[in-house]
Amino acid sequence: MGLLNWNSGQHYDHAGDCPCTQCGNPTPLRSHAGEPVHKVCAQEWNDRNPHAARHEHDGRDLGTSRFHSDLPRKSRKGGAR
Repeated sequence: MGLLNWNSGQHYDHAGDCPCTQCGNPTPLRSHAGEPVHKVCAQEWNDRNPHAARHEHDGRDLGTSRFHSDLPRKSRKGGAR
């Protein structure tokens, strides 16, 4: 699994840090399910669990069902974002 794309603001909790479920250190980051986890820790978990259920979109592997990338953004007409 490559790097996760967590560009969406839903991955940042402005309420404060919580212990990461993987390493125990504080993090403001959250998975899609709201689980406190550093992006790097989530990527490492994906790498250690290659047979975990996958999350896919349009046939593209976005990572495990536990830790996956944001869905690709729909591009606007003319390529503008």
